[in-house]
Amino acid sequence: MADIRIIEDKEVFWSTTTEYTLDIDGETIICRVAENPNGVEFFEFTDSGGWEESDTDSGIMKIVCDAWELGELS
Repeated sequence: MADIRIIEDKEVFWSTTTEYTLDIDGETIICRVAENPNGVEFFEFTDSGGWEESDTDSGIMKIVCDAWELGELS
């Protein structure tokens, strides 16, 4: 067996995607928040198109984005 010695060990990239099923004022949605060092993307599941990147500037996904930014989805 080879003699292996770790000289340096560091994380160079990470990526996390969390899926949520949320009840927002009586409406149930399924969404994902994908995070990595380059930013965050929000996706919503729709019956007609499956997973779609969300517009977080208005509507229900703005509520989700605002809650995520405030740490309310942790």
